[in-house]
Amino acid sequence: MSLIMFAIVVSSCGRTGNSGRFQEAYENDTIIKLTSVKFDALTLDLGKVEEGEQVVTKFVFMNTGKENLLLQNVSASCGCTKPKFDASPISPGRKSEIEVTFDTRGRSGRQRNSVMVATNTKPPNTVLTFTCEVIPR
Repeated sequence: MSLIMFAIVVSSCGRTGNSGRFQEAYENDTIIKLTSVKFDALTLDLGKVEEGEQVVTKFVFMNTGKENLLLQNVSASCGCTKPKFDASPISPGRKSEIEVTFDTRGRSGRQRNSVMVATNTKPPNTVLTFTCEVIPR
């Protein structure tokens, strides 16, 4: 029995709680360098659309900084809005886009939806907005 206890003590020697995991995370942690981004437009008016349509629009942007631009999170304000984007780093001076699809089913009247974009910029969040008038069938 004492041999088993000795083996447990020796095998856990030097470990205290979760410190092994924290040390590993610290060693693998990378510094995220800030850059800048410029969108062609922060707000788009899609005009009049018929109820039931899937309206697709694009927000075009450029990395105007000196480091790679990282789209860390892109989320919509509503389940009827689906953003689509390439998560690959965007080199300085390059353009990219966020495609947004708006499902007008069950909607009518003036609509205003937004997409929150989190990047490695300062400030880190940009809100993109689109509006449209949904005409009932």
